[in-house]
Formats: sequence, structure tokens, C-alpha cells
Amino acid sequence: MRTLLLALALSASLHVTAQPTDGCAPGKRPLLILGTFHMKPSGQDSVNRDVVMDTPQRQAQVAELVDQLAQFRPTKIAIESARNSTVWNDRYAEWRKGTYTVGMNEIEQIGFRLAKQRELDALTPVDYPMWMDGLTPIDRHEPKKKKTATTAPSPEPDAAESALINAVQKQIAKDDQHLATHTLAQHLAYLNEPSRAAMNHQWDVMSNLRPGDGVALYEQTDLVTNWYKRNFRIFTNILDATTPSDRIVLLIGAGHVKILSDLAADHPDVCLVPVSRYLH
Repeated sequence: MRTLLLALALSASLHVTAQPTDGCAPGKRPLLILGTFHMKPSGQDSVNRDVVMDTPQRQAQVAELVDQLAQFRPTKIAIESARNSTVWNDRYAEWRKGTYTVGMNEIEQIGFRLAKQRELDALTPVDYPMWMDGLTPIDRHEPKKKKTATTAPSPEPDAAESALINAVQKQIAKDDQHLATHTLAQHLAYLNEPSRAAMNHQWDVMSNLRPGDGVALYEQTDLVTNWYKRNFRIFTNILDATTPSDRIVLLIGAGHVKILSDLAADHPDVCLVPVSRYLH
């Protein structure tokens, strides 16, 4: 009987202390990248999805998704917010005190709830906000001044850009249909499939590697350079904000997944953990 009790106690102890089996070497910080759509459109993307998240069904699915991600046992929740910004953590603190109602943005819907479940005091902003033309919000005088009657109209897209926009819009329509017939976790697993990351990479990078049709030969190519620059800086921010003992969930727009995953797979201090291991 005593032997049985000791065995049960040992089993319980192992159950409490056991870590997820990620196949990561000691000293490498596990990084799980969750590419997502913007649940509350920012209006800054070429195409914005209009998704209703506040129904009882969707809210139950958010809770289910958070439970699945919590199995990774993250110690840091990295979010798509400027590294020095306190906006989301101020809201997170107010929400935990019961003085703020969680909003529809994915940082709040997923990030807040996952951080709370893991009993984390704060989230970890790691973004370097920058548009593909190389400008940052401060360069554009954000918030923008009101337009005047003399403001020049935006140029019409060329044939290649129009074809790309059409392709993206068709894919977004398919995405909306997929979300309508699947749970949130299933939909995010679909958005994080390698084939989808490759498609986003084709849109953001390969479609822009063409000669400029104006005065500047490298006009389009420089957009790609700036896209890489932003992602490289995000990755550096992740390294700066974490330690080898951390387990990191990165919550970020799905368009970033390809470049950041490639960096994580090649970096000697990081172990890339496929999100598919935790979403079902």
C-alpha cells in the first residue's frame, strides 16, 4: 500500500512539472508563431476583413483556442505593438482589475486571455511599426491631419497591382467562407499552414520584385527591402525582450509568418515550434 501511495505521489509530481515536448535543445528559447487576421480591422491593410467576434459561439471558440495555446506553457506573449508602447498593457491591467471591457482586437481577444490564464503580469510588445514605403507613424504625422481640398488624389493602381489586389480579395472571400464553417482554432491552423505562408510571401515579396514603371528602377524592390527591415527588427525585438529560459507565443499578422519563421528556424538561439502541434 505504501509503495502504491509513493507511486501515485511521484506520478502527480511528474504531471505538475512536466514540460511540453517540443524537441528543443537546452538553451534554445521555444518560439510559437501564431499568424492571425486582424479581428478588428486597422484600416491600414490593402484588404480588411469584416468578422463578427462578439457572438456567444465565437467567444466560446476564443476560450477553446486560448486553452489550446496555454498547453504550450508560454512565459511571454509577444504582440504586434511598438516595443515601447504601453497602450495594451495599460488596458490589460485595467481589464484584470475589472475596469475595462475587453475589445475585439486579437491582442485583447487572444493575448489578454492567454496572458491571464498563464498568470502573466504583462504582455510583451515587439513590433517596429513601419509601412512598406519605409515611413513610420511619426514620419506620417500620425494621427494624420485632415485632408484639404488641395490634397493630391492617390494614383491609380497599375495592371500588376490590380491583379494582385483581385487575387487577395478572392482569397479573403475564401477565408471568410472557411471561418464561417470552422472553429476559430481550426481557421487559424488553416491560416498558418506552410502553403498559406508561401502564398502571403508571394504577394508581399515576389510580386514586388519587378522593375519600377516610373523613374526609379528599384521603386518596387525597395518596398520589399522595407518589409524585410521591419520583420528583421521585430525579430531583434523578440530576442531583446526574452531570455533563453522563456517560452514565447508571438501573436502577429499572418503576413509576417514566412519571414519570421525562416529567421527562427535558422537562428542558433531560437527553437521554432510549429503552431499546428497545439491547434486542432
